Amino acid sequence: MPDQIQSYKVVSSGGLNANENHLNLSENSPGAATRLINYEPSLFGGYRRIDGFAKYAAAFGEVSVAYNANGSTTGQGEVLAICIFKNDVTGGTTVIAARQDAGAATYSFYFFTADIGWRKYTLDHSASRAMTANGLTVKKLRHVQFNFGTGNKICFVDGVNEAIIFDGTHWEELKSSNDGGYIASSSHNSGNGTGGGDSALNAPALVGVFENHLFLAGHAASAAAIAFSAPNDPYTFEVSSGAGQISAGFDVVQIKPFRDNLFIFGANAIKKVNVNSSGTFAIENVTANVGCVAPDSVLEIGGDLVFMSPSGIRPVAGTSRIGDVELSPLSTSIQIKLVDAIANYDMLDLDGVVIRSKNQLRYFVGDDADAEAASDAIGFIGALTENSGALKWEFGELLGIRTSCIVSDYIGTTEVILHGDYDGNVYQQEIGNSFNSQDIVGVYATPYYDFGETEQRKTMRKINTFVRAEGPIEMLLSVTYDWGDPNSVAPNTYTQNLSGAPTVYSGRGVNFGASNVIYGGPSKPIITSDIQGSGFSTQATFVTVGQLSSYTIQGMVFEFSAAGRR
Repeated sequence: MPDQIQSYKVVSSGGLNANENHLNLSENSPGAATRLINYEPSLFGGYRRIDGFAKYAAAFGEVSVAYNANGSTTGQGEVLAICIFKNDVTGGTTVIAARQDAGAATYSFYFFTADIGWRKYTLDHSASRAMTANGLTVKKLRHVQFNFGTGNKICFVDGVNEAIIFDGTHWEELKSSNDGGYIASSSHNSGNGTGGGDSALNAPALVGVFENHLFLAGHAASAAAIAFSAPNDPYTFEVSSGAGQISAGFDVVQIKPFRDNLFIFGANAIKKVNVNSSGTFAIENVTANVGCVAPDSVLEIGGDLVFMSPSGIRPVAGTSRIGDVELSPLSTSIQIKLVDAIANYDMLDLDGVVIRSKNQLRYFVGDDADAEAASDAIGFIGALTENSGALKWEFGELLGIRTSCIVSDYIGTTEVILHGDYDGNVYQQEIGNSFNSQDIVGVYATPYYDFGETEQRKTMRKINTFVRAEGPIEMLLSVTYDWGDPNSVAPNTYTQNLSGAPTVYSGRGVNFGASNVIYGGPSKPIITSDIQGSGFSTQATFVTVGQLSSYTIQGMVFEFSAAGRR
């Protein structure tokens, strides 16, 4: 009598879990992944291989060509900043980048135009800013946009030079001595030759906006100091005008407004600034037990503020709510990987971004000193997904995207994610099926499943993989047994193909997304692979390497027959 065929269904959900043992995962979280590289937890369920990236307006190449009165020049090194500026002077949106000038200890700002490409700004007083001063070197620029006072503005800080404000036409330095800067005749000070600032913090590396004040912090020589401008006037820092300074009591790592507070992050503590009953700023403790290890990890997402602590990603709201009693990190499932990244990479190089349309954050970790290949660059995805009406965090890993800076914002109604690299290029993410013409590697490994019986050998028959494809795909399926025992049978590899015309999303004839584009994949949503081999436990690993369309693995059904117990 033939063996009775049994089946075991797995719904892909829960994200990467690198911490728990296979026995626990098999029993309690079968949909989790033990490897999840370049997959994102999908808003529609399952794990979706991420989209690619390509050069921003690829025809124009790197941020290097300058069109000004001095002729063309070439830049060198990494992109120091990238931002999407709402320029109400021109009535549009301007993409701005910064890069070191070739053969010089200076850097310049560039803006992008569709007709020419990257063009260097001719600043009001000087066309470049110092790369080094007082033993410090510019690593990256940070910025904040605001519209109090008159019109929309953007403020850049670099930790070496004075803060600088661009109003869409003019550039103006915030010099503490109030002794001039990048000033034009129609700028803030009406051509009187004096710059803004007047007691602003020198050489800040951090900037934020709170209650219509510009805040500056991160000065290496005064690391605990935080300066704030006069109300509704980002150029004035005189106490008599309502400006001032406060001390955090520790070296400031990052400042970030959230709800009714400005949060101040240190390496081992967090404080917050609020407005007291007299209308002045007051500072109070949030926690003295945990801090932030990566300045650019502080991101607002899902109605909370999250940051990278020594033990993983933590929420501010949870930390603040209960004082010095800390909640568990959000990222317990990938704790071991985050701790390893913190130990082996310079967290000052970490770049973070929120993709609003996906309820997703991405951290990119790199080390410019090692000049590592982009293919080895790592990162992490955190996605807020809904399960039975409740939001939960699911995580994955990134591989092959090396950033020097990154930004996400809207151009019109389209969310655009841009990053710079260490070779002076600017790329747009979430487009195409390659990493700038390089293959995308995707890896999804399940836990080892014992199918409810750890002591019973099972002979595998089939694996039915449920896939939502967005075009033709080809996957390699590897099947391993016995919890990876090196003495067990070597893994078998099977090629899974899916091709055909896209189907209508939801099956009701409704187009999803752009006009005349139907979301979905081939009409057959299941790939069936006949499997050989047996073991006490079974793991499936799906691998793609190439430049084919994205797809989502929704789950799988294992078919097997059970043998005797050992």
